[in-house]
Amino acid sequence: MNRSHLFSVFGMAIFLWSQSLQAQTELKFNVASAALLIPNVGIEIAVSKHSSVQLDVLASFWDSFNGKPLQIIQVFPEYRYYFQAERQGFFLGAHVGFGMFTMQKPGFAVIYDQYQDPSTYTNPDGSYQSGRATFYGLTAGFKKRFSSRWGLELFLGAGLAQSNYKGYNKFQRTDVTETNYRDFNGSGEWLLYRGGLMLVYRLN
Repeated sequence: MNRSHLFSVFGMAIFLWSQSLQAQTELKFNVASAALLIPNVGIEIAVSKHSSVQLDVLASFWDSFNGKPLQIIQVFPEYRYYFQAERQGFFLGAHVGFGMFTMQKPGFAVIYDQYQDPSTYTNPDGSYQSGRATFYGLTAGFKKRFSSRWGLELFLGAGLAQSNYKGYNKFQRTDVTETNYRDFNGSGEWLLYRGGLMLVYRLN
């Protein structure tokens, strides 16, 4: 087989693979978070009739939301298993995520914090935290298709969030003193940290 034939076969294989992949790919947009002007988009690719891998990204760039900063970026790669064939109905997913944030810690989302009472998170002086976090958790949800292309997905994710952050009031750091200085604080909480209603578009 000469070089031109080899490139032709290779090109045809890539084309057929891309067509097969496209037929099993779904694009997603979170209409619940969009109502707060916080975009959350995702892409899900089938692995089998019952499983898939997904990557979704959420970002908020509010300098001030209800008088407080709300700047968040979260990225979640996830493996999902569906109890019905063709990746619909109830599902469970396992994920590891990464995020960066500048916000006041949300006490309402805390399931359990062994280091701090969640009722002490809210501080009326306008203090906030800025740092990064990793997430280790599970997602549960339900996907309903209305046609060959369109569907809806309701989901909720929770798990352990491990954070490294600095505390501020305006631009003044508030979590250290001259005699007790550290680069970052650390915390670990069990949180509800993702969820919503995804509008799903399946590529055909």
